[in-house]
Amino acid sequence: MLNLYLYKNHFDELFVENENIANWQIICPSPQRSDLYRDYLIRKGHAKNSETITVAKFLSDHISLTDEQTKLSKSELMVDLWTFWKSAVNDDYEKFHFCFELFTEVRSFDLSGALIEELSQLATLEKDCISGLMRFHKYLETFHIVDEQKSYQLVSESFRPQEDVGYIFIGFDHFNANQIDMLKGMGKVANVFVPFEKSVFNQCDNKIFWPNWIELEQTKEAEELEGISCDYISIPSGRSAEYLSDLISGEKQILSFSNGLDLTQVNSILLAQKRFKTDFALFFTSVDQLTSKVQEQLNLNKGHLRAEELITFLDKLALSHMNEKGFMLFKTILAFKKEVISFSEKATVNENIYNADLKLLKEVLGLNLPRTSVVNISMTDTGTIGTRDNLLTFENAEQQYLYISKDDLGALSSSQRFSNDVLVIFSAFGPLQSKNLDIVILRNQLRRFINSGGNLILEEGLTHGSSIAENLFEGVALNPEHMDGSERKSFETIYGKKATIPEKLSPSFIQTYIDCPKKWHLKYAQRVDLDVSSSAFIDRRYIGTINHSVIESYLELHSHYDRGILKELISNTFKRFIDEKSLLPEKIDIESLKLSVESYCSGIIYKLLEIKNETNVEFFFERDISKVNESYKGSIDLVIKDGSDYYIYDFKTSGGAVPSKTDINEFRKIQLLAYFEAWGVEHHLKGGGYLCLENLKDSIFVGEEKFFNEFHSRTNRIENYKKEEFNEFMTETMVSMRGAESWPATPQNSSICTFCVANPICAKGGDK
Repeated sequence: MLNLYLYKNHFDELFVENENIANWQIICPSPQRSDLYRDYLIRKGHAKNSETITVAKFLSDHISLTDEQTKLSKSELMVDLWTFWKSAVNDDYEKFHFCFELFTEVRSFDLSGALIEELSQLATLEKDCISGLMRFHKYLETFHIVDEQKSYQLVSESFRPQEDVGYIFIGFDHFNANQIDMLKGMGKVANVFVPFEKSVFNQCDNKIFWPNWIELEQTKEAEELEGISCDYISIPSGRSAEYLSDLISGEKQILSFSNGLDLTQVNSILLAQKRFKTDFALFFTSVDQLTSKVQEQLNLNKGHLRAEELITFLDKLALSHMNEKGFMLFKTILAFKKEVISFSEKATVNENIYNADLKLLKEVLGLNLPRTSVVNISMTDTGTIGTRDNLLTFENAEQQYLYISKDDLGALSSSQRFSNDVLVIFSAFGPLQSKNLDIVILRNQLRRFINSGGNLILEEGLTHGSSIAENLFEGVALNPEHMDGSERKSFETIYGKKATIPEKLSPSFIQTYIDCPKKWHLKYAQRVDLDVSSSAFIDRRYIGTINHSVIESYLELHSHYDRGILKELISNTFKRFIDEKSLLPEKIDIESLKLSVESYCSGIIYKLLEIKNETNVEFFFERDISKVNESYKGSIDLVIKDGSDYYIYDFKTSGGAVPSKTDINEFRKIQLLAYFEAWGVEHHLKGGGYLCLENLKDSIFVGEEKFFNEFHSRTNRIENYKKEEFNEFMTETMVSMRGAESWPATPQNSSICTFCVANPICAKGGDK
């Protein structure tokens, strides 16, 4: 018998109603939830007649394979199917990866191939993808491959229950079609229960929700949410560590609304004398380091290496890190070498390693390297830092504080990997995973938490304009307890070290101080890298560099506009840039950025060619201003020389980066005016401006203008700036900069903080 057991308060109500069952086996989706339910059963006195295990352990205990069947892990299956794909379809790893993800999703609904036949009728799926799905299915069938989804089917067909044992599947956020088929198959020969909260079931009015695929007959009861009231503490955005350390003391327990804490999240709410256990990606950094080194070798060898050459390189690299006692990277290299050997022996097509193969090997390596957990050790402790999973089994919440941040709600937003027409077909074969159901379940858990004495701590602005927050707190009147101004902490200066101020100053150095003294101090005194980047993608701030290179190269080499030439130049510029930076961006990311650069550069190139061909002028790109003025350093993007007259311009990618007239007139943005002062010492400077590459109409001009008159308007032209006042302002700013003993966090506006590494913990307007 399969029973969707609808409980009112706690799932163990079914023990009382099924006294004839002597022993229970509790099956959970993960070790973390197994631990949670095991602790609950111990507290409730049910431990002596119950066993709590993971679904992986359950499957391994009950599956039996024939001699011709082979069980493969996800990483092993990826290697086989990639080898198959590039031999029969193409060498595009991004397309393979999408097809593989779609195939694994298809397998969770149907193992027969009928679903693939349905999908093959869709015009929105590429032919390569359909071909890949069919080949993947045929491969698994022909070679009798058993993946996780096939395991559910095999267990369903051969399940033999233990005598007097009831089976409870609990803690699953979702059951897919194969899992439900397994439960139904088991229910024919055993007592199988899936506990589910009754009040949530009454709200499952859509066929896509998985409970409706288990329980087909029970009538749902109409319910109205009872209005409740809850006081909560509001803390400033991004500054949880400071406030929670004061708010959560003694026996109080803090729960994070995050689905699962990683080490970074724990650090943001790290509290003294509180225990925690969290997953830790031990080898994450070393995998990135190693694959970057391998990428460099591929770049040096025209994008590919023989597997034997790569193995030799890895041997040398491993030896150097063993001698240096770099054991983390040493372990990673050995694991990667093992993957390369296994991969190259799979088929002759794998004997040469290409960029696409490296992407696969990196993903496989990440799946196969050991995973670990971090547990803090304390001489004395007063409780734990928990996650929202604790809401599944709590009984009394009087000493518990649940902290909810905006990021936690962001994780609940709907994100579809596949298009709607694909999902429509899926829904005919089984239940879809639904964020809506997750929110309904969490809403009920929150209400029980509040009703049992639980306390809420919410990040400021959490409920403003958020439909997710509105759904979560439906029927709850939230009453904020805001911190008094005197209680709001400031971002204290930890280090008093002054920045070294060189004799020659770049406008960007001065601009950072004007933007915010704290940001300037962090960057130039503490040497904090405010621009975090990754080898996995081309950071948007690099696009300006690429734009400048493309514009300069085109104007130097060509006299007429040709889109084909421009596209080739952009492609070559990206390739050179990626090689120089040893980046590993996704192909789809590169293609998207190429289109962006073409959009940014085409208009200005066309206009500059027109100026070049119709007038007798000279162009100078990236002109060093230190050679004409000893007070400054830096370079001007474009100088146009017209006889003895000069015009200087700075490129801005988008309109949002172009300063307003007010910013320039009030000296909030000093870059262009500083260039004017520097260049104007020895040259007859007539004018210039900021040229907006995205749309030249959003440019702004200072002084006279000769070349871009069609983009002029009264709103984007400053005929004269206050020269003497500007020089006086710059003198005062540099005196302040050189003599400052404190660096208050006083940004000009909120946009200044956007890319500042201190933003999450900075008290804007603080006096430290």
